[in-house]
Amino acid sequence: MSIYGEDFAQVYNATWFNFSAWLWPFISEVVRRQAPHAHTWLDLCCGTGHLLKIVLDEGFCVTGLDRSPHMLQYARENAPAARLVEADVRSYRLGKRFDVVTCLFGSLNYLTRKRDLGQALCNAQRHLAEDGLFVFEINTFEGLKDSWDRTSVRHDEACVIITETSFNAKRSLGVCRITGFVQEGCLYRKFEEEHLQRGWRPDEADGLLTEAGFSIRKYDGRKLARPRKRSDRLVYVCRPVR
Repeated sequence: MSIYGEDFAQVYNATWFNFSAWLWPFISEVVRRQAPHAHTWLDLCCGTGHLLKIVLDEGFCVTGLDRSPHMLQYARENAPAARLVEADVRSYRLGKRFDVVTCLFGSLNYLTRKRDLGQALCNAQRHLAEDGLFVFEINTFEGLKDSWDRTSVRHDEACVIITETSFNAKRSLGVCRITGFVQEGCLYRKFEEEHLQRGWRPDEADGLLTEAGFSIRKYDGRKLARPRKRSDRLVYVCRPVR
């Protein structure tokens, strides 16, 4: 079953874009302080391009990368001045380095094997300028364990979205099943997607980042302060070690 297909991309673009705006003040302050001369920006797993639009409005030269052509379709509308690339975070080659690289909204949790996450981190390092910043956010093992065991329903005039989550602690894997009904006239068109994510323990992510050649600072993903013992989300601010 494919994910981020045509129907879900439409729903995501309309309703699931607030996270970038919420996190932007923190990211912009980090960039202002630690990379004041930054000009180029690469957003991995850029989705429908809402962060790209914010970054463009701040005057950066922006590239967005995502595997889903349906998500990129909306990114073209939301951030028409951005360069967009359809590619995998583990294997893309853009032939240039960027002052800032970002990857938000738990996108790296979709990489469920250490080898795959390691490849993505090494690739980000490969595309980062010598004094650049890599900022990303992940859901932790504790976060998925505590929150991925519920069902929710979202309903508005155009669609109904049923989200069912579960978590296998032994495998560190969470499953999110999305069933949607998109209105077409007097009827509704159904779609289904199954999203698999790994809840990464901080020591696992830290080790892979060190192997990839990064120095690390991390923050609690909700309070944007020092991580707690059971932070459900972490924001990493990393620099390459040359």
